Amino acid sequence: MKNKDYSTKAMVEASLMAVIISIIMVITGYLPFVSVVGTLLLPIPVAILYTRHNIKITFTAILLSIIITSLVYNPIMAIYSAITCSIVGIVLGYCIKKNKKPSVTLLFLAIASAISFVLTVAFFMLFIEKISFMNFIANKLEFIKESMRISLNQLKASYVQSGVTPKQLKLLDENFELIKKMDVMMVLVAIPGFIFIFSFISAYFNYMVSRVILNKLNYKMQEVLPFSRVYVSNIVGAVLIGIVCIGIILSSKKITGGDYILNASQIVTRYVFMINGLAASVYFLRVKRNLSKPVVAIIIGLTTLSSLGNIYFSIGLMEMAFDFRRLDPYRIKRK
Repeated sequence: MKNKDYSTKAMVEASLMAVIISIIMVITGYLPFVSVVGTLLLPIPVAILYTRHNIKITFTAILLSIIITSLVYNPIMAIYSAITCSIVGIVLGYCIKKNKKPSVTLLFLAIASAISFVLTVAFFMLFIEKISFMNFIANKLEFIKESMRISLNQLKASYVQSGVTPKQLKLLDENFELIKKMDVMMVLVAIPGFIFIFSFISAYFNYMVSRVILNKLNYKMQEVLPFSRVYVSNIVGAVLIGIVCIGIILSSKKITGGDYILNASQIVTRYVFMINGLAASVYFLRVKRNLSKPVVAIIIGLTTLSSLGNIYFSIGLMEMAFDFRRLDPYRIKRK
C-alpha cells in the first residue's frame, strides 16, 4: 500500500512538473526575447524530480511535457527545448542528490551544456533548417559579409559627407578585407573554443539561478566558489598541451585534419590559460593587495581589452605549473 501511495504521489508530481515545463516551453516559444530566462528555468523542475524520485519518473515528466507542448504549440520546438532541459536538469539533479562540490557541479554542468548545445544544433540543422552544417555556415558567412559590405558602404558615404578624406577611410577598408578573408574552415576552427566558453558561462548562470530558486524550496546548494579560486589542474594543463603537441606533429606530417586539430586546440588552450591567468590576477589584486571589487574589475577589464591582455596567458601558464595559490591538489611541489 505504501509503495502504491508513493508511486501515485510520484506520478502526480511528475504530471505537475510536466505542466510547468510545458508552460515555460510555450512562453519561450511565443516570446523569443525571454528564451534565455526560459533556458535557465527549464532544467530546475527536471532537477527537482530527479532529486526527489528517480530517472524513470524524470523521463516520464519530460515525455509528458513534450506531448503537452506539441499539442499546444509545436512538436519540433517541444523536442528542441526538451533536449536542453533534460540533459542539464538531470545532471543538476544528480549533483544535488549526491551532494557534489560546487566545482564538480560546475564541471558536470559545463559538460552537459556542451553536449546539449551540440545536440540542439544537430536537431536544428536536421529538422528546422534542413540543411547540412557546412552549407549552413557557408550561407551565414556570406550573409554576414554582404551585410557588412552594405553597412560599410553606407558608413563611408556618411563619413565622406562629413568631410572625411578617402585616405582616412582606408582603415575601414583594411578591416573589411580581414572579414572577407574569413572562410568556413576558420569558423570550424573557432567552434571548439566557442563551445568551451559557452558551456562554462551557461553552467555558471544555470548554477546561480538554480541555487537561488532551489534554496527557497529547501534544496541546499553550496555557494559557488569565487572567480579568484578558479584554477587549472596540472593534469588538465598537461592534457591540453599534449593535444597541441599532437596537432603540431600531425600538421608537420601533412596528415589530414592535423591543421584543424592544431589550430582548434591552440584556441581552446589559450582560452583555458587566459581564464586561469585572470583568476590568478584577481586573487593577487583582491586577496594580496586588498583592492576593492570595482577597482579590480576596472584594472582587469582595461588590461584584457588592451594589448596587455596576452600577458594573462603567460600568467595562467605559470600559475598552472607552479600553483602559487596552493589550490591544485595535484601540484608538482608540496610543502
